[in-house]
Amino acid sequence: MTQYQNILQEALSCWQRLSAFRKERERNKNYAFGRQWNDYISVNGTRMTEHDYIISEGNIPLQNNLIRRILRNVLGVFRSQLQERMEKWDKQTLAYATRNRLPELFARTMEEFLISGLAVHRRWTASHLGQPAECVDHVSPESFFFDSSCRDPRGWDVQMIGQIHDATFGEWCDAFVSSEADYLSLVNRRATLGRSALRVVEVWRHERRPRRLIHDVAAGKLIVAEVEQWKADPRLRQMPSRWIIDDVWRFYFIDMEGHILRQGDSPLPSGHPYIFKAYPFLDGEIHSFVHDIIDQQRYANRLITLYDWVMRASAKGVLLIPEGSVDSDSLQDVADQWGRFNGVIVYKPKPGMPDPKQVSANTANIGIGELLNIQLKMLEDVSGVNGALQGNIAGNSVSGTLYSQQTQNSLTSLADLLESYFSFVDDTLSQMSSTALL
Repeated sequence: MTQYQNILQEALSCWQRLSAFRKERERNKNYAFGRQWNDYISVNGTRMTEHDYIISEGNIPLQNNLIRRILRNVLGVFRSQLQERMEKWDKQTLAYATRNRLPELFARTMEEFLISGLAVHRRWTASHLGQPAECVDHVSPESFFFDSSCRDPRGWDVQMIGQIHDATFGEWCDAFVSSEADYLSLVNRRATLGRSALRVVEVWRHERRPRRLIHDVAAGKLIVAEVEQWKADPRLRQMPSRWIIDDVWRFYFIDMEGHILRQGDSPLPSGHPYIFKAYPFLDGEIHSFVHDIIDQQRYANRLITLYDWVMRASAKGVLLIPEGSVDSDSLQDVADQWGRFNGVIVYKPKPGMPDPKQVSANTANIGIGELLNIQLKMLEDVSGVNGALQGNIAGNSVSGTLYSQQTQNSLTSLADLLESYFSFVDDTLSQMSSTALL
């Protein structure tokens, strides 16, 4: 196995260690966007979603997406606070933010942060009117990885970081084709694989490399050279030098066969082009805002579905069929037709047998409404987004002072989450003047 295949294997191991996080992120995303019956369960040895199971039982999987409403309120608070901070930015920062549409980017990344607990940006340099222009992009946690030994909430102890790219033909040409041979090789590879997108793994790695520190007396400067380069160049060997261990960040672009496409020392003061914030990142664990309120959402959905089932069952009642009045072969057909709201039952009555009779009663109050109100209250308590922050007034008797205090209390409960994300915003802005690679 080559050195670059080892680096590729190490990168893929880092990505695979985040598989539990990505699985939780997908579940959180389903709940945030209304796919709330997609959890898998086992029914008599058969694996199916809760949605399919409820349908198979003849019920309707009802839901009321409370999580989405809460997310919109938190995003509204964030946008309001971001606008206040933007008024204090200097002209250069404000121009950079306007050019890159950063308020919108920050809002969408904040939504990702609430859903998954991980926000990631990547800086790069584009050409605008013949001049280099600093840009920043959102990176999906689905393709992002970093080493699992990282424990610093600021991410300062990360030793490997990167992402998996599915590059289009044009993107590959822009990044890796510099000769006719490169182009022909790309065309052949695309035809062989039969894929429109080619996968590339981008890796940034903190390394300690043995090198030679050379004093170029004539030029009056120090040169850091690879040991192999020093050995192969007689001119360098004639200069005063000494062996050193160089502390350096290096980048690698590797295809899935382990072939190196590009490599070199990082030109960035920060070492790598990624800005990321994981929450809360205690012992390296990531837990999102949405994850904390899923249980309340699930129980509310169950109560709503149960309430609907009880009302439909009470309205329909139960059908009493005297034994022997209907042939056993047609009994299932009678049951199926009676279960429909517009069903028609056709049967041949037997002489002397009474007709089928429906028995129904009013719905008993079993406390579903009270339980649902408790869950809605718990949802506010767990999320920290109370009715005041949502713009709801409990009653006309609530004074303006009390309403303002309730809103402030809700903002206090969200302060840690918001300030953690704003530190990510500040990191993005503070590194805008660094030179990026791609």
